[in-house]
Amino acid sequence: MNELEPGLNHHPIDVPAALRDLRARAERRALVTHSLAPDASPEMHRLVQDLQTHQIELEMQYEELLLAQATAEASRAQYVDLYDFAPVGYCTLAPDSTLTQLNLQACQLLGLVRQQLLGRRLALFVVPSYRHQFAEFVERIQQHQARQVLAVEMRHYDGNILFVRLEGVAIPDVGGNQLCRLALIDITEQRQARRELELSERRFRILFDQSQDGMLLMRDNRFVDCNPATLRLLGLIEKSQLIGQHAAAFSPERQPDGQLSFTLAQQYWEHALRWGHARFEWCRYRSNGEQFWEDVLLTAIPETDGHVVHASWRDITAEKESPRLMRESEEQLQMALTASEAGVWTIEYVTSEITWNERARSICGQPEAPSPAPLQFLQQAIHPDDREAVAAHLHRAATEEVPLDLEHRLIWPDGSIRYVSAFGKVMRELGRPTRFVGLMRDITTRRVAEEELGYKNRLLSHILQNLPIILSQIKPDGHFLSVEGEGLRRIGIQDNELVGHSLTDAFPSLAKPANELLSGRAVRFLDRAEYEGKPVFFLNYGFFDALRQQAVLLGIDVTESEEQREKLQAEKEFTKRLLDNTIDCVIALDTDLRVTAWNNRVAAVMGQPEAEVLGLPFENALPGMAEDPEIRDLVHRALAGEPVAYANWPWRHQPIIMDLNVIPLHQQGVLSGVLILARDVTERNALQAEATRLKLRQQQEVLSAILTTQEEERRRISESLHNGVGQLLYATRLNLENLPSTEQTRTSLHLLSEAIRATRDISFELTPSILEDFGLELALRELVKRIPAHSLTIDLNLSGLEKPLPRSLETTVYRSVQELLNNVMKHAGAQEVFVQVAREDGQVHVSVEDDGRGFEAEVIDPAKGIGLAGIRTRVGLLGGTFAVQSRPGQGTSITLTFPVS
Repeated sequence: MNELEPGLNHHPIDVPAALRDLRARAERRALVTHSLAPDASPEMHRLVQDLQTHQIELEMQYEELLLAQATAEASRAQYVDLYDFAPVGYCTLAPDSTLTQLNLQACQLLGLVRQQLLGRRLALFVVPSYRHQFAEFVERIQQHQARQVLAVEMRHYDGNILFVRLEGVAIPDVGGNQLCRLALIDITEQRQARRELELSERRFRILFDQSQDGMLLMRDNRFVDCNPATLRLLGLIEKSQLIGQHAAAFSPERQPDGQLSFTLAQQYWEHALRWGHARFEWCRYRSNGEQFWEDVLLTAIPETDGHVVHASWRDITAEKESPRLMRESEEQLQMALTASEAGVWTIEYVTSEITWNERARSICGQPEAPSPAPLQFLQQAIHPDDREAVAAHLHRAATEEVPLDLEHRLIWPDGSIRYVSAFGKVMRELGRPTRFVGLMRDITTRRVAEEELGYKNRLLSHILQNLPIILSQIKPDGHFLSVEGEGLRRIGIQDNELVGHSLTDAFPSLAKPANELLSGRAVRFLDRAEYEGKPVFFLNYGFFDALRQQAVLLGIDVTESEEQREKLQAEKEFTKRLLDNTIDCVIALDTDLRVTAWNNRVAAVMGQPEAEVLGLPFENALPGMAEDPEIRDLVHRALAGEPVAYANWPWRHQPIIMDLNVIPLHQQGVLSGVLILARDVTERNALQAEATRLKLRQQQEVLSAILTTQEEERRRISESLHNGVGQLLYATRLNLENLPSTEQTRTSLHLLSEAIRATRDISFELTPSILEDFGLELALRELVKRIPAHSLTIDLNLSGLEKPLPRSLETTVYRSVQELLNNVMKHAGAQEVFVQVAREDGQVHVSVEDDGRGFEAEVIDPAKGIGLAGIRTRVGLLGGTFAVQSRPGQGTSITLTFPVS
């Protein structure tokens, strides 16, 4: 196909302007802003607003992408309809000659459905003797980039042999490989007809050349060919001595009956042309002057450009002298009838019987019929619709003494219909008809061919009148003989309006292809014209008919398909630019998980351009994703029709984190693959992590301040109890001890001792000075010692606490253990408790396990002192973890873990 003419205005899309417009629309839609902390910085507000705008941009881009995809799919569906239902077989071959695409007509030619043909080698359907030519044909297409034509024998899947004309051109695919696009045209019937014609001509030539009688071919009553017997009959040496001579050549000026030889020869010629044959006796001279008689049989052979007459000469000089020669002449006549494939039949009017030879019986479809036979045999064989006409012609031949010349139909015993040509004449005796003698020939093949030709002419006329096609016949000098078709109306021209005009004058843009066409080469090109200011495209195919010395040019209006192709190309380019400029990684896979699309973002991440990965399996193109079983599961779920997502997926081979969306793709309602959208959220996660760390640090500082304040308040209260209340109680006890010992005094001293001990315990619990003075390990041991062994057995295990911990962490661990032991003693009803505090691998692990009554771990009562909820809060503020395992009747296990910086 030639390139389109220049002049079309292709306005490039202003991508930056389009992106700015898209962003402005996204900002208008970004009406809701996520709430932030009141003290959030303006930079944080701007960052959140930008993220929302980017999100809406992506959503709008995705909507526009879906719209473009739907439009592209509609255009593709129109192309598929035109391609699939074309009357000519079309297919596309990969570089290894396997079928990658074919339409319905090609499937019918090969005998299999499309799914069974795709991926198979077209050469498998070529007959082995033609495969070498086919391979060279494909190689020529790939090397020369020009249209190539080849006729080969192919085998249908059911075993039937087809003769197919292949026309192919090379087209590049998106990967730069050379594909072969072929048109397959079934020419089996033309091939068989040509073979039968050639066989018939060979048979005729053999009979013609080897016949012992003189055989001649005549046109315009002049000799155009003869056989060796004719030369022997005339005593000539070469055909050139006879060819071109008139039928009266080598004859006396007048025949023995006194008629001029030239005039009589013309009469016999006209009789043969009119009735199809003429038989007569003729006197002629040999080259040495010897006179002889010949029996002449002229048989007219119709042709498209006139009539050719076959003449049979038989020397009857001796027959005039001997009955034996007459019989021989009769035998030769029979041979001539056999050669002409004519059957002889005779009707005896007296007996109403028909006498017919074997050939005549075969023509009637009754080779086993008797001869003679009742006339009913022939009457029953005549088609019912033709019997009345045949009877009328026979009656006319009998009453008006005119020869019978009729074509009619016969019905064979198997029900098939045949056409015959009947010739004959009524013989009379004493003025009364006694018999009819005639010839019949089977003309079924000719009539079928004529009907087929008529049907094709009607079909062509219908096509020209109803389809946007232009059919032109052009003289060798470039002037139109005819030009017609509905396609002319697309450019404001009526049928045959251009007859007599020059092709190049009417269409100057066709000067180059017109020269190629008129020089004898077949052409195929796309032409662009303008009508009423709009472009009109015609796909033209032309060839030169050497037999008729004229060129034939067929033009098909492909304006709509060209416009759709240009629109589809523009949409494809827009979609490609859109994909390549998005910030997301876009990967498309087919149902076999092979890459079908790969935008620039993925190419930048993977370091491979799209051309290198198209068609590769998923595991080869994206090993980092394919190796992850979770990602493989997402892809297979999408292939099952379920859209899925995966947040914060770490790319194994790249230092980035992705949010993945895996979406099923559909074409015309059928799942065609999956689309993977991957957004780099590494920076976003880093910002979120930094914000979390900042917030945790702030909370830790607040907690430290709170804990410090609490501990200071506890110390103040402890000092007040120890130095104030405790000293007063001690002084009171000393005074009581100096009083006389009485029961009342002893009771008061006991109560004072208990009060002093309780004050000391409370003071110690409020501020364990040993924690500040000697560290966490001794403080915990002292805490356990202060719990009476008879009320609770405590198994304390400490490790890794030799080095001091941060003050806030030591206080939190101590207070947590203290609270947990208090809870055990107050609520658990336990007999034994196991306490472990260990520092290892940069963490402090605290575990308190009891054998008490347990509780439902999901329910924590915040009203019980500082409680488990308070411990959970303290642990969380220090970045630690809190875990509870408990069931009623099965004890309780509480585990705390703190990071050590």
